[in-house]
Amino acid sequence: MASYYMDGYAPPQGVNSVSKVKEYQRQLGVKVDGIWGPDTDAAYRASIARQQAIQNTGGFNWGDSGRNQTFDGYYNAIKNSLSVPTVTVKPPSKDEVSSMWSSILRPSADAAIEKRNRAAERDMAELDADAVSRGMGGSTYVTSVKAREMEEAQDDIGEIEAQYGAVLAERIYDTLSQYDQMSLSAQQYNASAAAAAAETALSMASDWYSQYLAQQNAAMERQASGRSSGSSGGSSGSSKKSGLSTADYTEYVRNLTPAQQKMLFNSSTEYWSSRRDEIFSALGSALYENLKKQYGGN
Repeated sequence: MASYYMDGYAPPQGVNSVSKVKEYQRQLGVKVDGIWGPDTDAAYRASIARQQAIQNTGGFNWGDSGRNQTFDGYYNAIKNSLSVPTVTVKPPSKDEVSSMWSSILRPSADAAIEKRNRAAERDMAELDADAVSRGMGGSTYVTSVKAREMEEAQDDIGEIEAQYGAVLAERIYDTLSQYDQMSLSAQQYNASAAAAAAETALSMASDWYSQYLAQQNAAMERQASGRSSGSSGGSSGSSKKSGLSTADYTEYVRNLTPAQQKMLFNSSTEYWSSRRDEIFSALGSALYENLKKQYGGN
């Protein structure tokens, strides 16, 4: 693992330091720890999906809370309905792993030590028997040989203990490393599943929002057509009454893209002039001017 990212997770080009990772994490709204890992990577990929959704909805601005209320409602409803599978790994503690491997390895080590002790005892017994048969039972030579034999036995037992300790440490390290890798794989899987769910929700919300805008435009067009038909007929001298409320007209304006809003309030084309006249008629001068000030770009 590098100082600013975990193995298996590649930051975007140019994000090559802890400080730059932290800057990205603040923008993404995830834990700011300077390490590009599964959570940061999933949030980054979801943000890319959001940008794609913005393009698919003709310039929908994710950061505008007034404008994204409808889109956000679609997104949250879809995301909450998705069942995202997760994998959980619970690694054992070092003491638990040590206890497990000790129970496996210790009996063999104890058996080897017992065998070496019995061999030393047998050798010393043979020395004693030989010394007695030669009339050297109290000889310092025999005592010295037995001491050397005991030292050699203790050295061998020490070697057995050292080998046992080395193998035990190796087994503990390998086991904990395997669990670390399993945990990392689980995090990667969970992050990928969460990112996939977010991308699915964003894609579906984008489609729904596009349909919503189309319905809004269609309603406005139908209303404009009704007004035109009513005025050209000349039978009553009045247009058909709109079925849209003041809130509907206001929401329609808010949900237009910035470019569309400028066209609505400033364009001289027949389409936008018709929309503008209808909104002015429905809202009145004060509300109309307020919307124009907010969204007209002047």
